[in-house]
Amino acid sequence: MVGMLLSLITTSWLAYAAAAMTPPKKKIVLIGGGHAHVQVIKALNVNTRPSHVQVTLIDIQSAASYSGMVPGCVSKLYTLPQVQIQIGPLAEWAGIDFVQGKVVGVSLEDEEKKTVQVEVSGENGEVITKGVPFDVVSVDIGSTTRDFNRIPGASQYCISTRPISDLVVRIEKEEELLKERLKNNTVKAAHFVVVGGGPAGIELSLAIRARFNDMLDSNLAITLIDSSDGLLVNESPACRRALESVMSKYNIDVRFSMLVDEITSSHVHVYSSKDQTCRETIPYTHIIWATGAEAHDLSWSLNKQCGLAVSETRGWIQVNSYLQSLSHPYIFAAGDCCEIVNDNEKSPPKAGVYAVRSGPILIENLTRFVGASKCSQELVPYHPQDDFLKLLMCGDGTALGFRFGIPLYGKWVWKLKDHIDVMFMDLFDVAKLPKLDEKKDEYDTAQYDASIERPPPLDSDEAAKLLLRTDDDVDFRRAWDVLRDMMADDKYK
Repeated sequence: MVGMLLSLITTSWLAYAAAAMTPPKKKIVLIGGGHAHVQVIKALNVNTRPSHVQVTLIDIQSAASYSGMVPGCVSKLYTLPQVQIQIGPLAEWAGIDFVQGKVVGVSLEDEEKKTVQVEVSGENGEVITKGVPFDVVSVDIGSTTRDFNRIPGASQYCISTRPISDLVVRIEKEEELLKERLKNNTVKAAHFVVVGGGPAGIELSLAIRARFNDMLDSNLAITLIDSSDGLLVNESPACRRALESVMSKYNIDVRFSMLVDEITSSHVHVYSSKDQTCRETIPYTHIIWATGAEAHDLSWSLNKQCGLAVSETRGWIQVNSYLQSLSHPYIFAAGDCCEIVNDNEKSPPKAGVYAVRSGPILIENLTRFVGASKCSQELVPYHPQDDFLKLLMCGDGTALGFRFGIPLYGKWVWKLKDHIDVMFMDLFDVAKLPKLDEKKDEYDTAQYDASIERPPPLDSDEAAKLLLRTDDDVDFRRAWDVLRDMMADDKYK
């Protein structure tokens, strides 16, 4: 009897001790399947994260388009599945809960029971709102297209670049309609107008030329409307001259210093940014809205609901150098949706490369915030690079690149762009990921291209000649080595 009692006491004590030693559950919620978050999903897989850490991904779609490859998709160099990361299957591979729905808010009334509010479809197709509890939440939702809902007629008549997957589908539909009209002899030509002279507008103009030119027997006019005095004005004169040459080669008519006032079913009404009395109308058959980035409504909603710090005029989620909200320490953000507020560094421009590069920092800081890292719990700052390799596809198997003020052009530049993009995408292809059958002690926080080895640097004269070549025999891997050597060594550069 005494033995049984001692046994029960011992068992109860052991159970109590085990419970006392078990860390409390920590919940990480990821809003959006952007370029930074896909890295977090992969790194925080079930075999790497501690058992007491639960991760949930929330996105309205089960696939996320990789923005850098979309113009290539419009050009028919890729299919739509090739430019999409299947975030639903990726989350399943990682042992992460996936909630497909629309985030409408955050409930912070009870500090111990914080939840993300999500609209999801019920069993009978009805919309219901569910709460997803969190200890820390990260937002990586990208951006929407600026002024699309402000300019009269834009949302009614334009094909917007956001959401990206819709852009490709819309263009595919327009292609089918155009084929039918050509077959019926109801049209013989087309005039595409692209609004927005940034990298997206430039690439889409070239992509339209590549996709539709042969179909229309070259009876295709393309006009690019730019609000500034010139394309990519922050690039070097040599790079801008190279871009002008490319736009001329592919017969893209660029209209500078023009602002859109209104869009009707057949014309774009524009006026000069230098003289508002100077107005004209530009006819079109198809129009694409490719202006700069604008914050999603969710940012403004969170600002109104819970006082989340956002920039006063643009609505970007304001974060410090740790990608941590200025107002709510348990909210993080990365990519286009945020603005880094730092006295020592300017927030980077809206470009996918910065979202990609912030991924490893986000992995570190989310895990450290919930005490799920073996490293120090001190957060890691993100230092965005000053500049980066810009690669613009031309749609015909060539590309134009800019780095260190040097223009790069040719088939080798396209091969380099394709190689970099596909290398990134392959990291999240579930068919190419290993089985999770053994526990790992460390998160993968390396930059996706960090492990690439390269040979000793070329002689500087040879390197300079290589980068300036435009022939088809250039080894893009060797040229990439040169660019990386220049980035690593200022004297070599």
